[in-house]
Amino acid sequence: MLHVGAADHGPMLAGTAARAAVKESGRSMVEQAEINGVISIPIDGGRIEAFQLAGGRGVPLLVLGGVELGFRPLAGMESVLQRRWAGRSERRPVTILGRPLPDDPEEAGLLLHPRVIADGVARAVGALNLGPPLGPVAVEAESGGGRISLWLTVEHPELVARLVLSSVASETPADSPMATRMARWIELAEAQDWGRLFTGFAAQMQPAADSAGQAPADDAFSAAARLQPRPSTPERFIGELRATLDPSSFVTSRLGEIGVPTLVLAGGRDQVVPPERTRQVAESIPGARFEVDPESGHTVRQSLRGYDQLVESFLAQGDAP
Repeated sequence: MLHVGAADHGPMLAGTAARAAVKESGRSMVEQAEINGVISIPIDGGRIEAFQLAGGRGVPLLVLGGVELGFRPLAGMESVLQRRWAGRSERRPVTILGRPLPDDPEEAGLLLHPRVIADGVARAVGALNLGPPLGPVAVEAESGGGRISLWLTVEHPELVARLVLSSVASETPADSPMATRMARWIELAEAQDWGRLFTGFAAQMQPAADSAGQAPADDAFSAAARLQPRPSTPERFIGELRATLDPSSFVTSRLGEIGVPTLVLAGGRDQVVPPERTRQVAESIPGARFEVDPESGHTVRQSLRGYDQLVESFLAQGDAP
């Protein structure tokens, strides 16, 4: 669920929090970071961070990354986010959301449930004046952010105009390899065995070995993952993983309610979310378009050649002439 790409699987692997001041914005109070520009929006039980890039006249884009966003606050990662998303903002404004920061760390398990996060995202969309009456937003999400986006779309359909999902599963059955892998991540995080956890991530985010047993080449993500500092908010990472394993977070039975144009992307060699799970999501959403890159692993947003062009072409279909 992470790779060096910023709000794809990676930007939250390093960074520091910034001190915030308070200002009024639209219909709610938002806290504006004094230096770095990260906005902190109050939600029930905590707050959620947002980083925004002004952009073109296309439908605004809301970006949700993977579960690794829980490792530390979004503030401190602005330069990484700017580099990753500046090109995309030429066509449309871009807002990247972090994971909720609970007022009480002991409540992380409740606030980091995908369905509850979706409610926080809806609150953020309103606070940032991205939704009605101005219009719904396009949502681009990967991995754990994809499940949140699915909940957002079925629970708050008035907020979503188009949906782009990468490496997403709508459920995590207890007998699946996904559940086994996530349980291991929880075990390592609770033991604070960060070196082993991040080293495992580095291997698991890459494409699986081919039929001849050839391992994929090392990449920038692998190098970065081995150098990660201790997470500052591990309770958020653990809380979201636990909630993702709970059947109450499964959204498969409601995918037929989704009525917006949807693009679903999968990596054919994904070791974290098997491509057949992502295909299941696409086949359950009426009219969804499904694309699989046979050579990509979990980090489709990074490894799929022409990813940005493919997604922008899809999003442009919903832009005003």
